[in-house]
Order: sequence, then structure tokens, then C-alpha cells
Amino acid sequence: MRKLLMLLAVLGLLLAVLPAGAGPDTEAIDNEVDQIFRKSKTVGGSVVVMKDGEMVYARDYGYRNLNRRLPVDENTYFKMGCVTKMASSLAMFQLIDDGTLDLDADISAVFGYEIKNPHYPKTPITLRQLLSHTSSVSEAGGYNNLRSTVEQMLSAKSRRPSNFRKVQPGSNYRYSNFGSGLVGSMVEQVSGLSLNRFVTDRLFAPLGMDASLSASWLKSPEDVASVYENGKLSRAGSRYVNENYEDFPSPETHYRVMVGSLFIRSRDLARLGVALCGDGSVDGVQLLSPEMVQLMRQPQHTLGKSVTGESPYGLFLERNTRVLPGHTVYGHQGMLGGASNNVFFEPESGFVVVITNNGSSQVRDHGTIVLAQRMLRYLYPIYSGNQE
Repeated sequence: MRKLLMLLAVLGLLLAVLPAGAGPDTEAIDNEVDQIFRKSKTVGGSVVVMKDGEMVYARDYGYRNLNRRLPVDENTYFKMGCVTKMASSLAMFQLIDDGTLDLDADISAVFGYEIKNPHYPKTPITLRQLLSHTSSVSEAGGYNNLRSTVEQMLSAKSRRPSNFRKVQPGSNYRYSNFGSGLVGSMVEQVSGLSLNRFVTDRLFAPLGMDASLSASWLKSPEDVASVYENGKLSRAGSRYVNENYEDFPSPETHYRVMVGSLFIRSRDLARLGVALCGDGSVDGVQLLSPEMVQLMRQPQHTLGKSVTGESPYGLFLERNTRVLPGHTVYGHQGMLGGASNNVFFEPESGFVVVITNNGSSQVRDHGTIVLAQRMLRYLYPIYSGNQE
């Protein structure tokens, strides 16, 4: 009897120090993640998973520079494309939190001249509309016109109806890079800083983060990933580094900066996802008010404000009900040449996943890169805490 009691005591001690259940098989997960990358012909990529603000998984794959066989690692910077909008918004929305910008005011007041859709001259164009892609500003209107100013393209005096869609501002969704770029112009106008300087001061510096809207500002520019399309070099990382950035405000000409300029490491991008997934804070730094983060996720047409038509976007955040059946996830996608980047998060479970790459298959399913969709669907049941 005494021996049995001693044996039970030993077993009790062992149970006290052993984990309650076996953790995920990281080697098997790594193998499956690599296989997902391979199926999409990925040159180099990275996956990071956060759960309740903590990193629970990370995997780097392939090469940041294929010709020199330089591998992707935790120090690799990827160019984000349209994910720039979502990331930069963590700085930009601070101007709404503090009352500097008004979501429903006519943007004409910021630019200093009248901006009207000539098809609907009595309906103001607002920041809320720009952020939800319902502004009616035409994608083709000015985004690719590098020589024209905002005033030349959009002012009421310029009389260029082709730069606007024939829909009432706020009533109809269509994704617009030009409209998004105008948000960056507005930030420069009211802050008196270049957009990169503003985002660096308000976002990257407080988080101790080495990221930038210009590769030339990075501390380790040699770690910038080159971009590949169909396995062939599209743009070398060194070319991005050698591009000059105008570190002064020029709202009339800097309407492309917020569209897709961000260079960031995958782990840092995941930290920004944590702030958006939660209460606007990360690592003890409160970037936005919890109320603002909630507002960013909401359908704007239900609020009785300047957006009246449905949009898959709240405020620079997409709501997606297809990519993970049975769940609503938020985030953003960015495509650049042959590269793609995705951020997905689910506030209810505290799950965040970042998938970055510098070249892969661009096949999409209902608008979402298949590579990212496969990665999300594989990793979510493992790390979200939901086993359904």
C-alpha cells in the first residue's frame, strides 16, 4: 500500500510539470507550410501566426534574392503593395481620434479648393467614402498620371468628369487606388509632414519598428526582397533602395505614396495585425482608441453617415466571409507584380496570420490569392483555439 501511495505521488508530480496536452507538431506543420508555398510556385515567403497578442508560429521559406541564393529570414523586408493602406491607417486614424480630421466633412476643406463629382455636384466627397472605396473617384482618373496634380484632376474648375464615376459619392463600392492615395495627401496637408515621416513618427518609432514607406530609409537595406514574376526577376531589391524619397509634404503630387509603398518585416506586420485585431494597442503602446478600431471594422452604410451603399470595406479594412467558411475575418491583401501579401485576423478568437511573399502564383478565388487562402485554412484550426 505504501509503495502504491508513493507511486501515485510521483505520478502526481509528473502530471504537475508536464503540459496538459501535446503541442502542435511543428516539424509536420513546417512541412505542410512549405508544401503550400511550393504548390503556388513561391520564390520566397514568410508566414507568422499570432494568438492573443503572442507569436505562436513563424516559418520562412525560399529566397529573398534568387540569383544570389539569399534566403528569406526574419530580417527580410517585403514590399507590401496595397497592405500599405491598412498599415498606414494605424497612424492616419490618430488624426481622426484627436479631431484633426473629420470622417464626414467635405474633403474640399482640406485641399483648399472645391472637389466635386460633376455628375453629382451637390453631394460632398468625404474621407469616410475614400476609406470605404465608395467616393466615386475613378481608379483610372489620376493614379497613373504622374505629371498632374490633384487640383488639375479633381477640382471643380478643371471640369474633368472622366475622373469620376457616374454614381453618387458614398452610394456604390469600387476599389480605387487613386481615392486611397488622396488620404495620404490629406495627411500631408494637415500634418505638415511627408507621409513617410508622419507614419514613422506616429507608428514605427513608438513600436521600435524598422519599417518605412521608402526602402532607402531602412536600417538594413540589403535585406529588402527582390520581386519576381513567373519566376523571373521583376524588380531587384537594390532598385527599391536606390529610389529617392521626397521627405517634405506635397499633397498635390504625393497621391501615390499611401497606395503601396510600405516595406516591412513579416513579424512586424503581424504586430500591426494584433493592434487591429484587439483594442488598438500592441506591446503596451496604444496606437488607436478601441472605439476607432471597432469603427474600422463596421459596415459604414449602416451608420447614417456619408456612406449609403454597401462595401466589403469598413475603413481600409476588408470584411471577408468567404475565405474561411463560417467565419468573418478582417484584413487586407496587396499584390505587386508577381508578389502578394495578406493579413487576416479574427477578433473573436484573437487569431492573426500574415502571409508574405516576393513572387508566387497569382491565381485567385473570389478575389483572394489561393496561396493565402490555403495557408489560412490550414493554420486556423491548429492555432485559433477553434477545432470546428
